Amino acid sequence: MHHNPDEHFLAHCQLLAQQAAAQGESPVGALVVCDGQVVATATEATRRQGTITAHAELLALQAAREHLGHPDLSGCTLYSTHEPCVMCAYAIRYHRVRRVVYSQPSAYLGGATALGPVLTTTQVPAHWAPPPEIQVVPPSENNS
Repeated sequence: MHHNPDEHFLAHCQLLAQQAAAQGESPVGALVVCDGQVVATATEATRRQGTITAHAELLALQAAREHLGHPDLSGCTLYSTHEPCVMCAYAIRYHRVRRVVYSQPSAYLGGATALGPVLTTTQVPAHWAPPPEIQVVPPSENNS
């Protein structure tokens, strides 16, 4: 029995994460709650969909947007089993989500805990490549 709404919704996320794991995905589940009502649920689907952006949080935000009929999620809370990554964090900010509640902090590039420039940090999982070479080419003076 969950007396705290946050605990209740996080338990729901955990069930979603178990579904994701059973389908060969990373065990991540997310949901969006507006005015106490679950308006969207999602599981990690990057492998099933063959899509790099199919993180549970992004899928839940997209579903909430479609359910509500607008992109303003300022009255909503996003729940996730894991700390949203910086990609998901951008979408959370863009959609004006009021609260984010998660259970497991991220070791790397967490949307709440990452420090510094994401493109060049070396604080990434060991199997990742070194940072890309960065080249900045200013726009030319005359565009003729």
